[in-house]
Amino acid sequence: MKNNIQDIKYIKLNEIRLKAGKSEEFNKTLLQFLEGLQGKVKGLKGFIVMNSTNNENEMMVLTLWKSEYDMEVFYHPSNRAFSEFVDRASSLFESKPERTDYAVSFFRI
Repeated sequence: MKNNIQDIKYIKLNEIRLKAGKSEEFNKTLLQFLEGLQGKVKGLKGFIVMNSTNNENEMMVLTLWKSEYDMEVFYHPSNRAFSEFVDRASSLFESKPERTDYAVSFFRI
């Protein structure tokens, strides 16, 4: 993934609630999945994984995208890699993850 923040135009927020005691297992599975995507997914510029400091069973995952189209293609149910990841991880979820799309107005680091 090329790290040019000016290319990041869209962000998908994934809010995740895990079953008690499953955060370490999910983090390992998620990181393995995300690292496997590097350089293979059109428009994916990076990701941020955040674990709640107040509740170990809650986390957010931000995926950073060059275009809304690329983001939608990746999250579409026909994307086999993403669907297989969700199938593997679904037993760790307390509830179905909530996803929200955002267009980037400003991004500075």
